[in-house]
Amino acid sequence: MTDTRLFLSGGRSNYRIPSIVVTNLGTVLAFVNDRRDTLIDHSPESWLVMRRKPLGKEWKELTVLAKHPGWSCRIESAVHDRQTNETFLFFTRLPVSINEFGDYTEEDRARMAREAEDRAAQAGLTLGPCMIVSSDDGKTWEERPFVCAPNSLGYVGFTHGSGPGIQLKHGKYAGRLLCPSRYMTGHYTTIDELQTYGFNNAIYSDDHGKTWISSEPVQPGTGEGTLAELPDGSVLYNSRAFFHDQKRYLAASRDGGASFENFRTDDFLIEEKAIGCNASLLCIERDQLKNPSILPDDAASVLLFANPRSEVRNNMTICTSFDGGVSWREAKTVHAGPCAYSAMTYSEQEGLIYLLYEKGERGPYDLGLNVFTFDPTNLPD
Repeated sequence: MTDTRLFLSGGRSNYRIPSIVVTNLGTVLAFVNDRRDTLIDHSPESWLVMRRKPLGKEWKELTVLAKHPGWSCRIESAVHDRQTNETFLFFTRLPVSINEFGDYTEEDRARMAREAEDRAAQAGLTLGPCMIVSSDDGKTWEERPFVCAPNSLGYVGFTHGSGPGIQLKHGKYAGRLLCPSRYMTGHYTTIDELQTYGFNNAIYSDDHGKTWISSEPVQPGTGEGTLAELPDGSVLYNSRAFFHDQKRYLAASRDGGASFENFRTDDFLIEEKAIGCNASLLCIERDQLKNPSILPDDAASVLLFANPRSEVRNNMTICTSFDGGVSWREAKTVHAGPCAYSAMTYSEQEGLIYLLYEKGERGPYDLGLNVFTFDPTNLPD
């Protein structure tokens, strides 16, 4: 096991919001936002940055993927296509700082939208949802149009704060790219209003990322979800929620993430009480493990869940399930101190799990992000 500081905050740089994937060649790609001069969510300027670790080599130096003076390039989810060996990273480009909980009038919002459109036109930049793609193992990147159709209710999901995407392996939807996302049905000024206006959902692509479709919603009051495909081909959705009850909210899909059902809560997986927190979910199937004997004889996979297991944002832990999340084993503590968002991936080539997470000393974000690397033989008992 190793726990390495991968993105060290300092100077103008304040790193937040992780996403991480492994390519076909075993290269690990770790992405975060660099919020310039501030940690606040509505930072007036943020850069999209990454670090890259080729198989068998050390982490490369930080690479800036998108930056514009005075603009926010807000990071969203990454997903890797195993069939084409392309990696996709979503982000949103915004030239106007808008407070997520700002009490704006409709006139204010219309004015800010016009200002954003004018600044985008003057700069010759795409405004709003964007997508960059690498076809060479993360060495170079190009921006491509992000085309996403709304769901039946007319909403398009965005993936900021959500877990990395996955590619489905089983059944009629094999090959589909699927990313957790969310949308809002109205403006909110408090966390409690998110109970009404916030909905997790997913975006998916059946043409290797050329076009995307927004799924139907999961429960109201959810946001920043994470998902995993189970060996039977179903998709488990695990959501942050805003009900101050410390519970994770669950949903399931039998149609490749196009719609969700079986809405419920999980009494074992707890989270921050006040506002919840992002978390990460990872399913590793028996044939992916270098040492499958770590699984019980009747288990087809191991499911891992990582988050700050506390009433406040500290105690990063990993919980383990051998029955697809029906029951959970005791948690393994990764870091007992302040922590927050996380993202997980698994390298079959190395037989290692990578957990990229926000880790601090005085608070959850003051130092940056660490990557905790371990093999599945060190799972909780």
